Amino acid sequence: MRLVTPQLMRKIDNRAIEDLGIPSLVLMESAGVCVADEIEQRFPDGILKVTVICGPGNNGGDGMVISRHLSDRGHEVVTFLSEPRSSYKKDAKVQLKTISKLNLPVITVPKSGNLETLRKRISESEIVVDALFGTGMERDVAGIYADLMEIISSAAGTVFSVDIPSGLNGLTGLPMGTAVTADVTVSLAYPKLGLVLFPGASYAGEVVVGDIGIPEAATDGLTIEGSTVEPVDVCEAFTERWPDTHKGTYGHLLVVAGSTGRAGAGILTSNGALRSGTGLVTLALPSSAVTAADAAALEVMTEPLPETLEGTISHAGLQAIMSLLDDMDALAIGPGLTVHEETSRLVLDVLASTDLPVVIDADALNALDGELKLIQARGGHTILTPHPGEMGRLLGVSTAQVQADRVGAALKCAKKSGAVVVLKGSRTIVTQPDGSYYINMTGNPGMATAGSGDVLTGMIGALLARGLDPVASSLASVYLHGAAGDHAADRMTEHSVTASDLLEDIGPTLKNILTETLC
Repeated sequence: MRLVTPQLMRKIDNRAIEDLGIPSLVLMESAGVCVADEIEQRFPDGILKVTVICGPGNNGGDGMVISRHLSDRGHEVVTFLSEPRSSYKKDAKVQLKTISKLNLPVITVPKSGNLETLRKRISESEIVVDALFGTGMERDVAGIYADLMEIISSAAGTVFSVDIPSGLNGLTGLPMGTAVTADVTVSLAYPKLGLVLFPGASYAGEVVVGDIGIPEAATDGLTIEGSTVEPVDVCEAFTERWPDTHKGTYGHLLVVAGSTGRAGAGILTSNGALRSGTGLVTLALPSSAVTAADAAALEVMTEPLPETLEGTISHAGLQAIMSLLDDMDALAIGPGLTVHEETSRLVLDVLASTDLPVVIDADALNALDGELKLIQARGGHTILTPHPGEMGRLLGVSTAQVQADRVGAALKCAKKSGAVVVLKGSRTIVTQPDGSYYINMTGNPGMATAGSGDVLTGMIGALLARGLDPVASSLASVYLHGAAGDHAADRMTEHSVTASDLLEDIGPTLKNILTETLC
């Protein structure tokens, strides 16, 4: 599913109107009919009591079209205006004139007492249509609009937002002071980025894309850079195996991970790789942790490395790691290494000395300390998998700044590093240096548990070792990882999911995807 930013949507609208000659009133009519149809499809029986709240712009004009069509179909509709009639211009003015000539009930909220009239009407309505603002809103909600959004959100009936919940930033998904909480959002023409990112997804409710008749030609010459990750991305990564193959056919991954007390990170990473189909995995970790790893990961080969007094991999292990890499197809590095100075120096030297495909996670990201030039200079394929805190350190900003614009942060990191970036979190984001981005829709809060990211690192590393490119490896892994988390949560609730459960659910989930998806 392709995703658009508000800015790109405005360009597409302008192309349709100015270059292709589709009148804006025709598009507005189509938008209103689309929402009216969606309401009737969901509530096919009986006469509905409908309240439509219209702002002064095009979103309000869409709302008036909805009022007209639902009224014409026999429903009891009252339209409320957020501004005096004189504030409605252009197409919204035309629509207001039309519903007025039809003698449909129209109430102007700013008049004395009408806010309470609206509150009472909404409390009695089965359907409430939010048509206050679209994606063009540029300032925080204040004054009467904050009151209107609170009243709409408190409705006992079903709230439908037109294009986007009013007050929601269509780019970041953040409320602009406050925003309407909808049950259903009918996104016009294309889904907007802010509807699939959190917290926007929580405000949007169920998102339905409404076809308003904008032809594909309106996107000619424009690049739609965003899309969601889809099951087909998994299918393309996990194609049918040929009968005449062996373990070497499916790649050998070296995992450099773990330390005293953190051997589990390397074990989870290694097992995540094996569950994702790589043929061989070698786990290189401090010598004192090898016994624990051997007991916990029977199929994983281990390589003991020299260690510091604190039980982390020492820089003396560099030569051993470089020798191991001669026989490897990819490298996964970082989980559980700690930020010990000597270990961090080892990480940097390893990354500077190999051109193998590599996925860099956790403490290996921290070792970079925001110096992304080393990554940009690498000859091989690189994937960075930060969580928001690690992303903040890579970019030299706060975690809050990252979370305020997750896509923007991930794109900036990809551009600065030349790497594919997987920004973990609710709705994991995959970005490329060319500006394209993907939003993963699988996963749940139960995956906010120790070791979950380590499993993902192993999964990505496995696909790199099997010869997939960084984007394909990342997309398939984040989708399957989240879907396995959903499968695990279905089995035991979100409260009880552990990273080991994710490992157990990778196989059954993959089977379901490959069986149910038309690959």
